[in-house]
Amino acid sequence: MLQIYLTIIDDENDKSRFEELYERYARLMHYAAREILADDRLAEEAVQEAFFRIARNFHKVGDVKSSETKNFAVLITRRMALTIAETELRHGKASETVSEGVGTGAHSMGAADESFESADYKALVEAILSLPEIYRNVLYLQGVYEYTLRETAGLLGITVDAAKKRTQRGRKLLREKLDREEACINGR
Repeated sequence: MLQIYLTIIDDENDKSRFEELYERYARLMHYAAREILADDRLAEEAVQEAFFRIARNFHKVGDVKSSETKNFAVLITRRMALTIAETELRHGKASETVSEGVGTGAHSMGAADESFESADYKALVEAILSLPEIYRNVLYLQGVYEYTLRETAGLLGITVDAAKKRTQRGRKLLREKLDREEACINGR
């Protein structure tokens, strides 16, 4: 399968870097897909689609060993898994192949898309993105991609306690920022 992805990439240096990415994150990506899809075949399909998308956009990938690249690979995989899960749910095949609750509430891609259309949601995401990186990453992973505290800690390579503290401090900064913006709007 790796050879198929490499045909998409022109630059020899990028091919070498992609191989490193593939070797480094394939198992993690499969694990992320398997958390959503309770079927190894479907999880592998999600991983393959994620690698295909990464290969097509590999010129945007920086340091393969960075936490940003690791997060990017996992986030793409989760999105593919959620898309597959929704397809399975629509076709009534999901009872044995999709983990509990994927098609409802916070895990639904449809719900996320609807929320994303909300202006308040966009403003909140912009506010999160304007925070210092140390807080931005934990809040973005938890708020936008709905990772748990434990998952966020694992993705960022920090302890759960560190992720919890960063979340608390980040939320405090976010509240202060939003309060200041609201005060400016209201002319206070």
